Amino acid sequence: MGCTGGVFGPIFVIMEPEKTKISIFKLRQRWQGAQERDFDRYEKKIREILEQEEKLSFPVPAYVPQILIFLFILIFPMLYIGDPVTRSVIGLDWRELMNFYFPVLMSIGVFGLNLNFLVPNYILNKRYGIYFVYNAVVILVTCFLREVVFFLIDRAPDQGVNYFFNSYMFSSVKGHFSYWTVFSFVVLVCLVCIICVFYRLISAQILRGFVVREQKRSRLQYELEFLKNQLSPHFLFNTLNNITALISIDSKRAEKSMTELSKLLRVTLYQTSDDAIPLEEDVEILRMYGNLEKLRLDDSFDYRFDVELENPKVMIPPLVAMPLVENALKHSKNPKGKSFAHISIKQRGNELVLETANSNFPKVHQSPKKASGLGLSTFQKRLEMLFVDKAEYNAYVEDGVYHSRLKIRLAEGA
Repeated sequence: MGCTGGVFGPIFVIMEPEKTKISIFKLRQRWQGAQERDFDRYEKKIREILEQEEKLSFPVPAYVPQILIFLFILIFPMLYIGDPVTRSVIGLDWRELMNFYFPVLMSIGVFGLNLNFLVPNYILNKRYGIYFVYNAVVILVTCFLREVVFFLIDRAPDQGVNYFFNSYMFSSVKGHFSYWTVFSFVVLVCLVCIICVFYRLISAQILRGFVVREQKRSRLQYELEFLKNQLSPHFLFNTLNNITALISIDSKRAEKSMTELSKLLRVTLYQTSDDAIPLEEDVEILRMYGNLEKLRLDDSFDYRFDVELENPKVMIPPLVAMPLVENALKHSKNPKGKSFAHISIKQRGNELVLETANSNFPKVHQSPKKASGLGLSTFQKRLEMLFVDKAEYNAYVEDGVYHSRLKIRLAEGA
């Protein structure tokens, strides 16, 4: 947008870059979401292939698919050229075939040379001068080879090497060469070089995105395992103490709590290592955890755990919402008054919503950020990793009540 003067002119100059940054940021987010969906789809296909043990298992170099593509480019026109009717109509001869196939063959050669050698060794290393020199040599060699091929087709019995170098090469004696020929080869090589550069850069970005994704996944898996190992002994110690104290007061409740603890430890050990588990099983883990945590609270504690599941069998990653439930119970104890923790889980269609509301009493000596602990930090990272652009999380404190809400758009047919 131009600046027409006056007090508003400088504002336009300042705002336009901001709009551009916002547009680039939104485009980046959309492309990142598309890339993650592609990775998930390809990963699913790879897993399906690996599960099919009856299929032939044999190592294949990465360049084999490229060779197959190039062979298709070469062989497919022969179906048309090999038709006798076609040859008789358009009058194909060896010269016409070379006019068609030579640029194709040279394009494949230049593409392979640039893709596998010149671009990675010179363009990516910012050695542009040498790159252009090599391609100039490629153009000269290509033109020379073209002259040799057409000379072998056109030559008379008495025309030898001397005739080729003195009269035929790079001349219009037989109408086979012109300045347009050189110009077309230069344009062709330039287009191939541009395509190779973009192909290599885009491939590098895709590979980088995949590696970064796997690094994040590995780091989050480590943090999740660390979180389990950190919480389990502390939680187990407190729960066993509570059950021990409860035996002399209410033996039936103590027995029920011990059964729940046994189930919780079993599913935590064996089921949460899977990539996804049924929603009803994940909710049951949260329910058992809440019931056992409630043992350390007095009878006046107001605890609610409401569940509405339209499709209990829908698959989700395990323990995604555990930090929210843990946080609601951990920081809800009011030493001077009434305490409560209300947890609601609802699933309809492809939408899953978890809401918590609890009396807010974090430890006085901890900052709000530190009070959230490793659990919520890992929780937010897992959301970004597992549900790119498909999860919304927000938390706030209002009138002494801590509210959190997690909304996840589940995959269709999950």
